[in-house]
Amino acid sequence: MLEQYSGSLQPVQIVTEILADCDRKNDFSRSVEELAEKYKVSTRTLQRYFETHTGISTKKVLQILRVRKAVEQLLESPEEFELAKFGYYDHSHFYKHLKQFLQKTTVQKLQPHLRLLEVLHK
Repeated sequence: MLEQYSGSLQPVQIVTEILADCDRKNDFSRSVEELAEKYKVSTRTLQRYFETHTGISTKKVLQILRVRKAVEQLLESPEEFELAKFGYYDHSHFYKHLKQFLQKTTVQKLQPHLRLLEVLHK
């Protein structure tokens, strides 16, 4: 019976593998086209897989993962935090994503750390 539905699990396995791989390698810079090519599906099919199994687009999922990893690092050891390590080219780029994905109160709690970042990167 399981073999009958084994093909239907392929999209879930692809999405799960992409997310785990990006998280493990801290690499959120790969394009949807590159990811689709690696898994031998069209970009539209990969987009559908992500939208079906996560509820949001591939790009949005990867942005969320990236900002979460960055925030984890920022909170754990702000003195070692590097924007470039997470694919952000400057503080405003990071802050823009941070505001998009966090609640207003959470951003307010991070203000001291964000000010520290501004000082460190000047």
